[in-house]
Amino acid sequence: MPEQSILRINEIFWSFQGEGLRAGVPSIFLRLAGCQLKCPYCDTKYAWDSGRWLPLPEILDEIDKQKRKYPASQVVITGGEPMEQDLTELVDNLKKKDFFIAIETNGVEYAALAIDWWTVSPKDVMGYAVNKALKKRIDEIKLIVNENLSVEVIKKIRDIGDYFPIFLQPDSNDNHKYENTFYLFEQCQLAGISDVRPGIQLHKVYSVM
Repeated sequence: MPEQSILRINEIFWSFQGEGLRAGVPSIFLRLAGCQLKCPYCDTKYAWDSGRWLPLPEILDEIDKQKRKYPASQVVITGGEPMEQDLTELVDNLKKKDFFIAIETNGVEYAALAIDWWTVSPKDVMGYAVNKALKKRIDEIKLIVNENLSVEVIKKIRDIGDYFPIFLQPDSNDNHKYENTFYLFEQCQLAGISDVRPGIQLHKVYSVM
């Protein structure tokens, strides 16, 4: 009999999706612990090293409890960086339960999982690289606006394809985050880069998780 999957989990909670095209969708968040990149502007640094190793049945049981309470919810797998752990059994079991599954990943690692919605957030510390095998799965791109993000970088990401929007996400540590985001958004429009949009963290506006 195969060993049971064990994942390092930081937290499981219910809220709504606060970012991107699916903003406002009720969501059960499964935040996995651990991330090798450790970007200085990360707003979930608490998930880098803090987490409990939980067996899959316990994880699924908690998700089921949240689903019974909030039946319209999707599952959002996030982190940290969720693709640093083996999600195969988790995703297979969630699909058997008919969940819509979304994930947010930095795009470095990829596995051919039955995930319905891929939010890819390439990072400057990795040169904004995206795993080649992931490129056809992208549903939206999220880019943190900082001194390393430029029109040239956004052009290269748009060259991957024209089938997904690119969201410019304000850096929560930047005192001029909205002005800088709008400036870069305007420069993208002047450069003729298609489907670039200013983003926001709706959950922070509402002061919820």
